Amino acid sequence: MQYTQTISEIFHEEEWLTAEIVNRHQPRPLSNPSLPADDWKRCGRIFSVTFGGQEYFLRYQFDATYQPLPLIRDILAAFGAVDDTWKIAAWFHYPNGRIVKGEHESVKAIAPKDALDRRDDLMNALNKRTGSYVG
Repeated sequence: MQYTQTISEIFHEEEWLTAEIVNRHQPRPLSNPSLPADDWKRCGRIFSVTFGGQEYFLRYQFDATYQPLPLIRDILAAFGAVDDTWKIAAWFHYPNGRIVKGEHESVKAIAPKDALDRRDDLMNALNKRTGSYVG
């Protein structure tokens, strides 16, 4: 799959938030609509991508009250410096052979975004990644 096709597929299959939407869902929205998302991104608690000239945040990085999931910080730290955050988005999006569900004949690889409650499995898969966007 080509890079632009990958980006388009991920963008159209996920739920995305702008910084303004994240701000609006805070208990006390700030006057600056780019906050708190920009601060969280700068601190490595969440990541963003750019699509069509607009910055977006994946919804699954946040809990039900639109606060960053602590696990995301750990994953971003393990990723280290990344020149293109679409690589992170792709890692979360596509099934990973090191993260599975089911038993015996019905074992199926699942995407990291669908296993956010399985910290050890995610960190293990991330530590064994080979540089591509799939596991």
